[in-house]
Formats: sequence, C-alpha cells, structure tokens
Amino acid sequence: MWGFFVLKVTKKLLGLLTWVVAFNISAHELKTIDEIHSAYKNNKITAQQLTQGYIKRINQLNPQFNAVINIEPTAVTQAKKIDGLSAQGLWAGPLHGIPVLLKDNIETTGSLPTTAGSLALKNNITNNDAFVVKQLRNAGAIILGKTNLSEWANFRSSYSSSGWSAVGGQTHNAHDTTRNPCGSSSGSAVAIALNFAPVALGTETDGSITCPASVNGVYAIKPSMGQVSRSGVVPLSSSQDSVGPMAHSLKDARLVLSVLQGRDPLDTSTHSFELQTLPKITKSSLVIGALPSDKFTVETQRLYKKQLSALKQAGHTVVNIDISDDLATLFVDEYYILLYDFNKEINQYLANTPDQVKVKSLSALIDFNKQNKAAEMLHFGQDILIQANAIDLTQTDKYQKTKHRYRTLATAAITNLYKNNNVDVVIAPTTSPAWKTDLVNGDNFKGSSSSLSAIAGTTHITLPVGQVSGLPVGLSIIANKNQPQAAYQHAQIIDAVFISPIKKPE
Repeated sequence: MWGFFVLKVTKKLLGLLTWVVAFNISAHELKTIDEIHSAYKNNKITAQQLTQGYIKRINQLNPQFNAVINIEPTAVTQAKKIDGLSAQGLWAGPLHGIPVLLKDNIETTGSLPTTAGSLALKNNITNNDAFVVKQLRNAGAIILGKTNLSEWANFRSSYSSSGWSAVGGQTHNAHDTTRNPCGSSSGSAVAIALNFAPVALGTETDGSITCPASVNGVYAIKPSMGQVSRSGVVPLSSSQDSVGPMAHSLKDARLVLSVLQGRDPLDTSTHSFELQTLPKITKSSLVIGALPSDKFTVETQRLYKKQLSALKQAGHTVVNIDISDDLATLFVDEYYILLYDFNKEINQYLANTPDQVKVKSLSALIDFNKQNKAAEMLHFGQDILIQANAIDLTQTDKYQKTKHRYRTLATAAITNLYKNNNVDVVIAPTTSPAWKTDLVNGDNFKGSSSSLSAIAGTTHITLPVGQVSGLPVGLSIIANKNQPQAAYQHAQIIDAVFISPIKKPE
C-alpha cells in the first residue's frame, strides 16, 4: 500500500558474481537462519557459496518477477570475510553469514543508489548506511542487494498499481505472475517467497509490510513505533513509518527484529526505547479475539472460519469481537497527517541528497515527472504528490490536534478490544488473496487489518497460515499497546497450530 532503468548490473558483473562452485548443498535448499548456520558449522556450504547461489537464483528467476532492482557488488566480498572469520573459529554475530535484501528506500554505503523506485533518485548514491543496515552488518549479515517497491512507497497516485516503479517495472506475485504482489514492500516479500534470500527488510506506513507478506505467503513483523530507527530511509511519514523484517519463519523474523531495534540519536522516536523481557506465559490455551471478516472476499471469510475452527480444536477459546469505537474521522485524519508529513519530510530529504541528484524539492519532483512523463507516468499520474505539495505547513496547530485525535482514537480502539473482551490476543485476516494486476485501473484491495496498528504505532504480525485457491492469505496478530513481546509469544502459539499435523486450512 503506502509504504527504465532495469537491473543496473552488467552482464560482466553478473558473470563475476555467479561463477560456478561445487556445492555440498545448494542455496535454494536452505531457508531458515538455523538451517544456514547448521550448514556452515557442518562444512556443507560456505558463506561465499551460499551468496553466489542466491545471486545465481536471482539472475535466473528475477526477470519473471522483477523483485530485485540491484545486486550489491560487494556481496561476495562480504561473504569471503565471513568465511575468513569462520576459518578462525569466530562468529560475527546472530546473523553470521546471513544474506539480506533491502527495500530500495533504505540507504547503504557503496556504489548502489537508493531510488525509492523513482528515476529522480537514480543517482542518489548516498554512501551512507541506514541505522538498520549498520545493525545488520554489526550482527554479521551480508547485504545482498536492493528490492523493487511501489514508487515513493505508493504515495504518488490514487490509481497506482502496487509493486510498480519507473526504476524496477512491475513486480509480480510469487505465486501467480498475473497477480499483484501488494506493496509497497513488494520486492522484499516476493524475494523471500522465491527464496532469493533468507531475510529481507521492508518499510511500512500503513500495510506496506504486512500486505505484501500476506499475499506472497511469508512471515513479517511491523514493529512498534520507536522500536526501530528510520534514519537513512527515504521518508513518507515519521508519524507512521517503520522498518521491519520478512522471513521464512516467525523465529527468524523475531531474531532479525531483535537486531534492528535500538536507540538511534538520529531518530527521536527511538530515544525512549527500552529492551523488554519476554513475559512468562504459562497457560496452555489462549483466549483469542477474532475480528469480523465481512470486509474480505467470501473465500477469505470461509478460510477464516476454518482457521478459527482449527484454533478451537487445538484447545484455544475463540471469542467473536468487534470495534466499538467511532472511527468516522480516523482515515480522513490519517490522510491529512500523511500529506503534511510527506510534504515536510520529503522536501528535507531531497534538499540533502548528493549533488548529482538534481531534484531537490517536492515541486521539482512533480516537474521532473511531467518532463519524464513517458517513463514516470506511463500508467498513472501523481495526484497525491500534488495534494501533498499544496498542504500548508504553517498550520501546525491543526496538524498537532489532528495527530493527537487520530492516534488517541486508534490506540483506544485497540486497547478497548483487549480490555472490553478480556482476550489474550486479537486476530483477523491480513488481507484477501492477491488481485489481478491492472495497470489501467490500479489496485483492487478487498479488506485490510493494518490501519489501527499503523496509526496507533503498535506491533502487527502476519503469519502465512492459509490459502485460497492456491493463493496465500495471512493471519494478522494485532498487538495491544506496549505489549509487543506478548504478541510475539501469542503469534508463536497460534503459528504452531498450523505447522503442526493439523493441515493448514484452504
């Protein structure tokens, strides 16, 4: 959702990166961090071999899916350094030798640009690691490359197609290339689903991590506000932006999140961050609050009923709950906050880009798109950019009142779900199955569970525990305010129901 120059990797570079080596085990056979680390420790594969295996797989499959924009030229060199440590019996950290793909609005050191999918930023080589990238490197991760996304985190046009950018083209769903990958972290979710890497990072303003994870069938966590820094990330709205992991297991997503989180002097939202200890959950069964599914497709509603039945069969109590708060102003307020934040923050970001980037303001970006209409506005326009540019930034009182109102309302809606119904955890379908990509009419969303968590700044987890006609549909865990650790544990308990002998419903 909100969240031509194709692959800038020359054939010569690809050839250097993908030279064939003898594998005891191939990269595509390994998915989880534990599996990779076990293979390392048992000398079944090296970090260099693993990294080259992923690069080879990307080169082979990516032309069909457009999930990856760029491969990091130093990826193999990074892997060799990890192998050097391994040879000395040293371990770089919890992500030792784990290749990670980054959404292309996250800055990195080196020669790769950070484009947000826009040709206006095709030369945005900042040579700066975002805070989250520094955290990954410090934990031993290998930065593998950059993934495609909805241009400007899907905050450009009301009629956009999620997963499309002028830089990377249209990303396609991992399970059906005629269907949409959702967005805006489209390439990251598709890349994990296709096993281009064990871990990818996405960003979310409202649904941009959880929706693509849901429709591509991968695990993902949208963290709580203030848990993970956004510095070094192309902004949409500091009121709601977050950075989070996608992975092949909930355990891996949680591990990566534990690496990403922490205080960053450059992001004031993280200044009060404190590491929480896991609460002791001794009960064997949960009281699960199930939100209505009537806004989703009929097939998704049927799936949800089967999932609730499976949870009951596993010994959990399922209570039907609904939002009692009046949300009439919520989404109008949200849109105003996003327009205001984007105007202020993208102007600040563009003004501080390197000299080789010529677009230095939102007005200049709008002009650039007009001047490059054939490439930038081939399928849809830029009405949202124009609306954002018209926002009066001097109306700070209106902004602060609106922000207080919408955040208070969203937070109360979530806390009341827990308090009024006496439940341990709240669940809902994440979204409906992927729709057919339509570059003429744009996206066709059918239901979403992302907004309350996005606005309140609470944790939102999606689990790939169901399918409709072979298309993945995620199940959302909507955390209570200030209770992310409890949500992780409850998500693990629920996930276990569907990876146990009980068949995943379809």
